[in-house]
Amino acid sequence: MSIAHAMLGEFEHESKITGKFLERIAQDKLGWKAHEKSHTAGELGLHIATVPGVVVQFALMDEIPIPDPAASFKQPATVQDILSSHENSAQMVREILPTLDNGRLMTNSSFMRDGKPVTTMPKVMILRLIMLNHWIQHRGQLGVYLRLMEAKVPSSYGPSGDEG
Repeated sequence: MSIAHAMLGEFEHESKITGKFLERIAQDKLGWKAHEKSHTAGELGLHIATVPGVVVQFALMDEIPIPDPAASFKQPATVQDILSSHENSAQMVREILPTLDNGRLMTNSSFMRDGKPVTTMPKVMILRLIMLNHWIQHRGQLGVYLRLMEAKVPSSYGPSGDEG
């Protein structure tokens, strides 16, 4: 089994869990913030929804412009916008990831700022660190948001306080 196919199986597992978290964001709470320095629930939800699709495209590039943080956290109009974005993002992963063979995944990509590399790492690490780990970390953050907004937190790797 190739690295990409193994990673796709992991992605599919995590995508289902992520979908359960995103579905719990209430329409009337999209503008809610945990703190004045925090993103809104809607911004966080949309970021979580789009990360995999954006990052899998990075694996096709040898030089990656560092994304503008403001562009990474946009306020959605509806929860359905978040859910649709999640499905579109997941579909992009399903289409692109299987096309990447082990040799390609071991080649380096550099994150670039002003034409200069900021960090360089193998494409497989970009997928592991950002597409999966970063994504899951934000999902945990959303779990805290859900609890503070008095929504039921779904289970992920075991029971939550709301689901056995």
